[in-house]
Amino acid sequence: MVIFKISPEPEKIDEVEAALKAIDVPDAKFQDLKRIPVAFGIEIIKVGFIVPDKTDGIIPAVEAALNKIDGLTQEAEMDGATLIS
Repeated sequence: MVIFKISPEPEKIDEVEAALKAIDVPDAKFQDLKRIPVAFGIEIIKVGFIVPDKTDGIIPAVEAALNKIDGLTQEAEMDGATLIS
């Protein structure tokens, strides 16, 4: 599983969440997301995708799809990865 940090515009957070759930990248499956308060009503979103560990280019493909979402204040950032058995 790979986890990305997403920084949405506060007024577009619901639309960004919906777009994250609808990401369509072959071999990548949306797993979960969580809003995390940062400060003064600003929230980031941590989103996880299940991806095969032996597929070349899958993480950059997911990252590119995330960065196409309208309403982000900065590019998606990979926050971690873990193996799932």
